[in-house]
Amino acid sequence: MSRFFKLAWLDFKGKRSAFSLEEFLLLETAYPFLTMVFYCVLAMYSFNTTNLSHWVVGNSMLLCINTCIYSLGSSFTEERYYGRIRTIIASPSNKLMVIFQKSFFSCIVSIITVMIGFLLGCLCFGVKLNNIFIAGLALDFIVAMISATGFGMFLASFGLITDQMNFVLNTVGNLMMILCGANFPITQLPIIVRYVSYAFPLTACIQSADMIFAGEEFIEYCPLLIFELFIGILYFVLSYFMVECAEKKAIENATIDLF
Repeated sequence: MSRFFKLAWLDFKGKRSAFSLEEFLLLETAYPFLTMVFYCVLAMYSFNTTNLSHWVVGNSMLLCINTCIYSLGSSFTEERYYGRIRTIIASPSNKLMVIFQKSFFSCIVSIITVMIGFLLGCLCFGVKLNNIFIAGLALDFIVAMISATGFGMFLASFGLITDQMNFVLNTVGNLMMILCGANFPITQLPIIVRYVSYAFPLTACIQSADMIFAGEEFIEYCPLLIFELFIGILYFVLSYFMVECAEKKAIENATIDLF
């Protein structure tokens, strides 16, 4: 376990290192927070409402896109640039441990970022937390970030087989903002697209957060949390098989580069 945490920290430090706490907070929280403020203000005027709890919760969860999608999703692409891809593909190391090492601290940072963004959003837009089950909401955020991290690692595995990751990550990042239900109800989407939205992380957790703010009991939204956790685990498993398949293909072709 000591080796796991050491390698996980070194990997995270190499990708997301900052020279000061202020720099880290500005990059991880302030910049995405301004995006959240924009969408909340837009919702205020578009829907003519002052009750912005749905948009604050949904857009605070979307703060993880910077870390879980763009940063984590480019993990293997960066390893290729740094010349370390052979230590992942050709080494006998456990590929599942490699995936967990790369995602561990990113998940923690995402949880912290989302919670800070949510609290700031509550202060800015007057969202009251008096009658809210705080522990349930915190659990909702944690499950959402686990799911988003698994999705980010699944996207990262495509960096082993394509050199168009910028296009992939930007496309998926924008699709998440549209399909997860953060800025408008997914019931407004076409039926087929509505089902597709549940394949993305955050969708179920945003719905469960709305139920928490509506005063629903834990037993009512617990199935949504379980479903979201299942989605996250499924993406971790898929990313593991993607890396395993890339390793086998590299051995068959006697090359590290698969594109």
